[in-house]
Amino acid sequence: MPWVQIQKATQATWSDYEKVGATLGDDLPDGLIYHAAGVQPGGQWQAVSIWESEEHFNRFRDAKLMPAARAALGDAMVDSGPPPSESFETKHVIER
Repeated sequence: MPWVQIQKATQATWSDYEKVGATLGDDLPDGLIYHAAGVQPGGQWQAVSIWESEEHFNRFRDAKLMPAARAALGDAMVDSGPPPSESFETKHVIER
């Protein structure tokens, strides 16, 4: 079943999100089913991602996301840790 991750940034701004996204490029990561993100009041961002599995996300995080974040935002921001997140394996899915 798919794996869902919800992130709510507390320090990173929408501009930071866009910088990392520009570094990542437009290639769809292996295993990503859906991703939606937007800006919250105060300028921070929130995102919901649906992956084929948690392992797909972990591979993307380690191989692409962390190097892109480090390149776009610098060591200090990345070393402060990832945005708070919640995740779960789905037990029920309805698709259009």
